Amino acid sequence: MAKQTRRALQITLMIGLFFVSFTFFMFITFPYEVLKEAVAAQLTKETGYTFRIGNMGPALPLGFSGENIHIETQNGSSALDLKGLKFHIELLSLFTGNLGVSAQALAGKGNLSFAVNFGLIDLAKGAVIPKRLAIESKNFPLDGIIGFAINVATSSPDANPMVAPLLSAVGVSGELNGTADFKLDAKNPVQSNGQADLKFANAILKLSSPPLELPDQVFRKALIKAKIENGSVVIDRTSGFVADELELLADGKILLKPDAGDSQLDLKVIFRLNAGLKDKFGFLIDAVTGSATSEGRLTMQVRGSLDAPAVTTF
Repeated sequence: MAKQTRRALQITLMIGLFFVSFTFFMFITFPYEVLKEAVAAQLTKETGYTFRIGNMGPALPLGFSGENIHIETQNGSSALDLKGLKFHIELLSLFTGNLGVSAQALAGKGNLSFAVNFGLIDLAKGAVIPKRLAIESKNFPLDGIIGFAINVATSSPDANPMVAPLLSAVGVSGELNGTADFKLDAKNPVQSNGQADLKFANAILKLSSPPLELPDQVFRKALIKAKIENGSVVIDRTSGFVADELELLADGKILLKPDAGDSQLDLKVIFRLNAGLKDKFGFLIDAVTGSATSEGRLTMQVRGSLDAPAVTTF
């Protein structure tokens, strides 16, 4: 009996060794160039932007990784090179019913880490809300990413012809610091939790280029702070962007619902112009608020569902 048991154990170990060896062989010899082109083609199809991936190969313990991403608008008017970006897709997480993707970007003296986790069943049903989203950043420059976003907005066929030239003259620089970590439950938002504390160091809104030719705004405060608890996204009152002549403050909450469009908003946003900007553009605030004594301040109260919010200005 003992001899039969040992024989069965030997056969089991041999089968296991063959399976591991075969899996490792397939893992190493997998045609990653074909996979790279397929991933880039799918991203291009889904987003409308042209994606190119520099390199892709295996990553231990079991997964694959890629690096050096190039993103370009289809008309070629704007491009973003993420040469210091490396991403890793974790195949082991598939055995737990999840798809895990992590990435790390290096730029200058800064770094940014990003991780996201999706449920396979949720993805199969078309849901795009991740189960977990985490960001950690230290002195990561955002100039290139924001510049690309502005260029995309101004070159869009839907861009306002009056606003686009002004927006294209705007420049933004700054370094992202802080963390964000959210665990999300789309079916039962009350179970969602997490918080974000993100600061922008050396943040500057550049307005000096023609046709604006205005003073650049150096922000002494540039902070986004929020948390999710009891099914609500709560924006901390300390959040905001404050410079000498420009202020943007926000607080309030969003009550999450299983159907995102039904989520309830209760937000207040304050936009204020001071000094020189108020002298030049205060009349626009007066026009929006319907008051000749707005003193460059615009308050927006946003309430109602995400699909049909009601906005009051005063």
